[in-house]
Amino acid sequence: MGGPSHRPLLYAAIGICALLLCPASNPADHSLAVPFIGVDYGPFHKDGQRPDSAAELSEEQIREDLQSITAAGFQWVRTYGVDQGLNRIVPLAHRLFPQLRIFLGVYVCGLNHDEAGDPRRTRAQLDEAIRLANRYPNVAGIVVGNECLAGEPEACPQPVSVEQLIEDLIRVKKGLAPEVRKTIVVTSALSMVAAVKNHAVQGLRVAEYCDVVMVNIHPFFAPAAVEEAVGSNVDGSYRRLIQLYAQTGKPIVIGETGWPSAGPSNGPAAPGLGYQERFTRDLFRYARSRGVSVFVFEMFDEPWKTEAGGVGPHWGLFDKNGRAKFALPW
Repeated sequence: MGGPSHRPLLYAAIGICALLLCPASNPADHSLAVPFIGVDYGPFHKDGQRPDSAAELSEEQIREDLQSITAAGFQWVRTYGVDQGLNRIVPLAHRLFPQLRIFLGVYVCGLNHDEAGDPRRTRAQLDEAIRLANRYPNVAGIVVGNECLAGEPEACPQPVSVEQLIEDLIRVKKGLAPEVRKTIVVTSALSMVAAVKNHAVQGLRVAEYCDVVMVNIHPFFAPAAVEEAVGSNVDGSYRRLIQLYAQTGKPIVIGETGWPSAGPSNGPAAPGLGYQERFTRDLFRYARSRGVSVFVFEMFDEPWKTEAGGVGPHWGLFDKNGRAKFALPW
């Protein structure tokens, strides 16, 4: 849940690494009219916290996290679920940090997808996301699933079918009040596997039902050296996505991209604090010069992510205690 916690080297077979948002023809195009640099927010960053725990995150921690996100200069935030107290993010941001625009994530999994009364299951999360979006105007988008299709790196133990994901996207669209529907984009975050390798059978079919098609770009898993990660890998991936999805008429937004500050190397891709700072600086410069909308992965280190070859806990721009690793290149 929330980024590369276990991302096999499927990217190497693809040759490039990226993902995209593709806004649809009707609603909320105006909300994405100005390119932005946002941040992915996985809130399970304190010792002992993890998304499969029974404990809910406290209002105090979420408030502190939102304060850190705002103080860091971000105005766009992408989340990954609405269970375990994460449904507090939108109302707290609306009350205390009204400048924040939230892309509200829904955890989508085929396992017990429609189980009644369980707030962690997909159907309940879809309905809670709809409720929040209908009530709070700071919701700019709803992201229905993160790499949840068969063959995708982040797929849960039981991926959903393309048909089920389409049903989920339609359910959200129909659940939004007519006036709210005009201001909110509905999408799903795809991996490069779905968006490029399985373009015809997965990516293009899902894109048809998205207002924006979101795709995640992770050059570290390509693998690419940090010196080439943005200028060659991210840019090449972005250009390829433009080619593949031009027929949809929907613009591209990067749903995740980042670099780990510690852990073992992946071929020419070497983790390290200096490399993470280099990647972030190159990414900000690229996004501004090209007018690309992107969510940086991620705001905080999340210690629970012990998979992904040892780099999983180290993607944060801030450490697990909320301390900045380096000055952001605004």
